[in-house]
Amino acid sequence: MDIKQAVHFIVSIENLHSKQDLDLWCGDMGRNKLYLYIKYLAPEHWERIKTPEASVRFNYEKILTGYKIYN
Repeated sequence: MDIKQAVHFIVSIENLHSKQDLDLWCGDMGRNKLYLYIKYLAPEHWERIKTPEASVRFNYEKILTGYKIYN
């Protein structure tokens, strides 16, 4: 699994549709909660790239409403 697939998987199983949904799901841990899950699901891809957090952000901002780059 790569980072993009892991982001889509988490968004799907947690039923996240917007930035607000993600904020509520992350809670007090902030985005670190999401990053830890992604690192667990896609460890090879996570270690292979220089800025995995930026890759995670790019992917969830494309699919969740409330972000400028939402498609």
